[in-house]
Amino acid sequence: MKIGLNRNSLLKQLLCVLIIMLLMLSLFSSATNCVVYAQNATDEIPYVVTTSNGEYLFERSDVFVGDNYISKNFKMYEIVSVNSNNKTAVAVFIKDLKRPEINVNPNPSQISATDKKICLYMTHNDESYVPTDGYDSVYGAGGIHDVAKKLKNELELMGISVTLDETLHIPHNSSAYSRSSVTAKGLLKNYSPDALFDIHRDGVSRKFYATEGGGKQRSKIRIVVGQANPNKEQNLEFATYLMSVAEEKYPWLFTDIYFAKGHYNQALTNKALLFEMGTYLIEKELVYASVYPLADVINTALYNTTVNEQTGNITIGGDVSSTQPTVNEYLNTETKTTNNANVSAIILSAIALVLVTWGLGTIYLKYKK
Repeated sequence: MKIGLNRNSLLKQLLCVLIIMLLMLSLFSSATNCVVYAQNATDEIPYVVTTSNGEYLFERSDVFVGDNYISKNFKMYEIVSVNSNNKTAVAVFIKDLKRPEINVNPNPSQISATDKKICLYMTHNDESYVPTDGYDSVYGAGGIHDVAKKLKNELELMGISVTLDETLHIPHNSSAYSRSSVTAKGLLKNYSPDALFDIHRDGVSRKFYATEGGGKQRSKIRIVVGQANPNKEQNLEFATYLMSVAEEKYPWLFTDIYFAKGHYNQALTNKALLFEMGTYLIEKELVYASVYPLADVINTALYNTTVNEQTGNITIGGDVSSTQPTVNEYLNTETKTTNNANVSAIILSAIALVLVTWGLGTIYLKYKK
């Protein structure tokens, strides 16, 4: 009889320990993973976001209250309401972002950046382009891989060493960013790139991305920055430099900067961005037509544009004093973080280990008696 009671007590205590472990694992997961809402583009209608008086702002496949939108003229809006029934949302104007004054040096050859390195990867490998690929996604390497390869080639022609990691992170679900985080960390550890770009395509209407530039039909590009990371201000600053240079060289190139709630692995470094390379309904050839301009903007902004550290103004081609840092050097002065989310996760793991060890030890001692 006594043994039976001990066994019942043992089972109860083991159950308690199991519950504690599950709770700690849940906390660990939330500390390291970004919540991602996979959309089946062929079935989903994108959200149309307007101001409170009905002025059209933009489209996006998913939006959440608290997301920010930064227009091409550097006006920041915040989404204050979302109606999931009719796929609409309302955003209110928050403020004008400080926009750097842009100067252009007519003799830019004085800047001679060396050892230029960039890494590319794709969290959502399945993403494709219906008019060209015949489908919006595939369980494997979709059309987005072709776009990433073309960007790699264009950057390499500009003297940049580019590593494109085509590791698959399928399926396109809530754990995709957790899987791609391993890839991103590996790229940073093994190559120490100047910038890290996650290549995607969007799930909105064709008209939102289709444009004309330089006499050709092209696709625009959206920059996405995650709010939920300790480098958000630096990543946003990097994005504004890219958009500023593009406004000078290719004013049609970027749609906007979307400042979203996730972290998109951008906690890993202060020069990590996500590019939406068009949408699933646009021809891939139009996206290709925008790849060289994007590569030129990246190369120009990082390595051939200097920052006045007092005013924040930038000079394409470099300031004549040649004492000011390039954008790449300037952003490097702000210490890169290894991933504060990981620090929290390590702490949570240690707590879980202590609790589990204590619980099992207590059970063992009681049972032994």
